[in-house]
Amino acid sequence: MGRMGSRHLYFAIYNTLVGLDPELRIVPELATAWETPDPLTYVFTLQRDVKFHDGTDFDASIVKWNFERMKDPAVGSLRQSEIANIAAVEVVDSHTVKLSLSEPDAALLATLTDRSGMMVSRTAVEQHGKDFARNPVGTGPFQFVEWVKDDHVRVKRYTQYWREGAPLLDEVVYRPIPDPTVRLTAMRAGDLHIIDGVPLQLVSRLKEDPKLTVIETAGLGYRHIEMNCAKPPFDNMALRQAVAWAVNRTAVHQVVYVGTGALGYGPIPPRSWAYDPEDKVYGPVPNLAKAREKLAEGGQPRGFAFTLDVTNVPEEVKLAELLKENLKVVGIEMRIARMEGGAKLARRRSGEFDAATGGWSGRPDPDGNMYSHFMTEGMNNLRRYSNPQLDVLLKQARASFDMAERKRLYNEATRVIAQDAPVVFLHHESWQKAWRIAVAGYREMPDGRMRFEPVWLKE
Repeated sequence: MGRMGSRHLYFAIYNTLVGLDPELRIVPELATAWETPDPLTYVFTLQRDVKFHDGTDFDASIVKWNFERMKDPAVGSLRQSEIANIAAVEVVDSHTVKLSLSEPDAALLATLTDRSGMMVSRTAVEQHGKDFARNPVGTGPFQFVEWVKDDHVRVKRYTQYWREGAPLLDEVVYRPIPDPTVRLTAMRAGDLHIIDGVPLQLVSRLKEDPKLTVIETAGLGYRHIEMNCAKPPFDNMALRQAVAWAVNRTAVHQVVYVGTGALGYGPIPPRSWAYDPEDKVYGPVPNLAKAREKLAEGGQPRGFAFTLDVTNVPEEVKLAELLKENLKVVGIEMRIARMEGGAKLARRRSGEFDAATGGWSGRPDPDGNMYSHFMTEGMNNLRRYSNPQLDVLLKQARASFDMAERKRLYNEATRVIAQDAPVVFLHHESWQKAWRIAVAGYREMPDGRMRFEPVWLKE
């Protein structure tokens, strides 16, 4: 598995309240139906006869406890900001639950298709405490068996799974293999059945291999470099804009991503219903005159120096080296600091960094790609960016249930973000996966997560 490995695993062990179909539509899962009698209320009807892997019952009281746990500051859940608008949860009856919101949230259902909507066992959490992550218990198609650090995670078929006839596999073993070439070699040798993160330069060639199925699908996220807006040099908007004008997105697309995916100009990917191809402040190639104009406006006509923090993996290093050459043309000196992912994240959280490479895997609704990242107090706003006008736009878009109005608001918000340049958008990745022809029943989903509930092996 590649960098999204843990999230693939979550969809084996847990169910979400609502799910996604291949066309990004919301579909029933642990909730069979829902209604919104007013913009501040969601009422969910829940599946009956669902049990957690520890044998305890799933019901409305468990849903209430899950949401209250995620919202509890003492728990420190990363999901807290995603469900911040849920003010209260009421058990209507054993299999009906009502969510009362503090503000309208048109993106809530889409949010609940991911980790915020995953229901965990209260009994297991109370039993294992801080060790629950090593002893996960959900209602999903597969039950946790073991985790051998840096080697594998094993799950087995849950025999009391609530969907009749599923899952079809007896077990699934997840192996974290960071190097995409090593993953591919292991699959070809028969040690793996399916991999994500296929080496980009090999996608075309692998599609000709009769022993493999290879797919490339448009993703929902974006790749970017983010700049620390709270300290020099990037507390100066003109200098951020100079970087944005100087980068070569076409070269990034061709050299780093081998022509896969799409050029990135904002947080909304081309496959989204809110995407507007005209929403471009910057172009596909550098505008050196504009970059130099902004350098002068920012008081640095001869350029300036900064450090870009980069995760020490080949793709990011290649990206950084390309950007370094782009910026050098206008006199900007970019130093590259290679580091492990944990150290890079720690520097971002502490506010010590100048700039950093980054990426967001994406969410089905534009709110998930924007709100927590660009709101003044957003959980993922580690670049410390603030624009009151943008805060208003994102709140209005979240509150509206009119899709045309939401699209207009998100397009305007995209232009504001691009103009302020707290990040420089570079690319929208595609998902590349490959599997041996013995794998049957696998369906690629728009969020890129592997779901093995309907899969079986023909060999």
